[in-house]
Amino acid sequence: MRLFKLIVTLVILCLAALFIYQNMAAWTQTVGFKLNLGFFQTDPAGTQLELYLVILLAGLCGLIVGLALMLKPYFKVRRLLKRERLEKKQVEEANTLRQARSQSHGETLDPANPVE
Repeated sequence: MRLFKLIVTLVILCLAALFIYQNMAAWTQTVGFKLNLGFFQTDPAGTQLELYLVILLAGLCGLIVGLALMLKPYFKVRRLLKRERLEKKQVEEANTLRQARSQSHGETLDPANPVE
């Protein structure tokens, strides 16, 4: 199975390399590029960039936005787990303290009726 995956991966990489090689003339053409974000503007005439750079910039921006949107729930879950662990630790410390107090006073700890 590993050999099959390796062969399929190599075939896909070869096809991608062949596609890039055959379209090299199109990739290196210059195109006008004007960035207008409302608060930041490039010169009105725009700049001349090669097509592959414009495609790479668009792909990288999409990747960064996608990662940011995917990581937002991940960090939310981590924050909730941290809070939950902290609360659990506080409850355990309170129980330990309560047991220590009851043992020092010679009392028995009744789980149904906690002493506070």
